[in-house]
Amino acid sequence: MNRRDAIKVAGITALVTAVGAEAGGNEPFMNRMEMKPEDTNNMTKGEKKHSPDITIGEKDSKGYTQININVGQDGIMHPSTPDHWIDFIELHVDGKLVGKNTLEAEISRGYTSFSVKLDNAKVLTARSGCNLHGIWTTTKSL
Repeated sequence: MNRRDAIKVAGITALVTAVGAEAGGNEPFMNRMEMKPEDTNNMTKGEKKHSPDITIGEKDSKGYTQININVGQDGIMHPSTPDHWIDFIELHVDGKLVGKNTLEAEISRGYTSFSVKLDNAKVLTARSGCNLHGIWTTTKSL
């Protein structure tokens, strides 16, 4: 690395450190970019690890259906470490947010469940946020 590049890197590092300190400094990095697989029929291991998997259970006697959301597909589970975890999972029914769970690093994993009424519903959408790799969405038609 030449002197000019070293000065650029030092300047960027100082700026990031100053902005982080001004914002509280101890907050973990949170990537909020919307992400999607290149090809939903042929996802990579990384795409499978981040994509929510929606499982629809049976309707109970009160009319509620159990919806399970697991972040990871085909047996590939998303990790939950201090530096890399799923921080939230949401469920939307026909575009309306019906449930959201916030998860903590290391002590919780990317899984949640909601009981919802699906009468006349057409589409379920699950969204999950990975602190490093952005927000991933899966949609399931009913």
